[in-house]
Amino acid sequence: MSEAKDPSSKQKRSPVTVSGQQNRVYPVIRHASLVQKQPKRWVSKPHTADTAILYALDMDKGYLLIEPHMLTEAGWTPEELHHHAMENLKKLPFSVKSQSVGDNLIHFISPTDGYAASRILLDDLLRDFDAKKTGDSLGVSIPHQDVLIVADMVGETGAHLLARLTYDFASKGEVPISLLPFYWEDGELTPFLVVSHDGK
Repeated sequence: MSEAKDPSSKQKRSPVTVSGQQNRVYPVIRHASLVQKQPKRWVSKPHTADTAILYALDMDKGYLLIEPHMLTEAGWTPEELHHHAMENLKKLPFSVKSQSVGDNLIHFISPTDGYAASRILLDDLLRDFDAKKTGDSLGVSIPHQDVLIVADMVGETGAHLLARLTYDFASKGEVPISLLPFYWEDGELTPFLVVSHDGK
């Protein structure tokens, strides 16, 4: 799903509103630099040092990132917006494709609804993966908007594998997010950088 263009860019139309559209708002993850460049343009919430949460009004064939004035007009607080967005995200269906690579098990979540990476916010989902893991640690990555990668990792080999997958996927998505994978533990995301011993 692509971001909708500014509805006022070509001709005057009715202002876009979120009022009464609680069921059409969703969280989206973006690289933190987007918010740092324009800190007041969109409603946002910190996520990690590398990423931020923004919010989208789903418009079927695209979406519009929600701006502060839209909240004011609707009479919503940022907390109410986040609540609505998370409740809607939880209701979206998705499937998981899994692949074994050596001792590591890699899960790919890539529905075509535009909110694949947003599933990193579903704590219960990640807790479930963590409870079922057989490896040493759980890794997650959101290289671009349309995929969430969850890795049941064994040792340094697993971390290298997830880092390589993250880098490869980041170059293929229309909306890149983060080149860094994360360790997930007890609801906390910790980014990690893998450096090869041979300097590559």
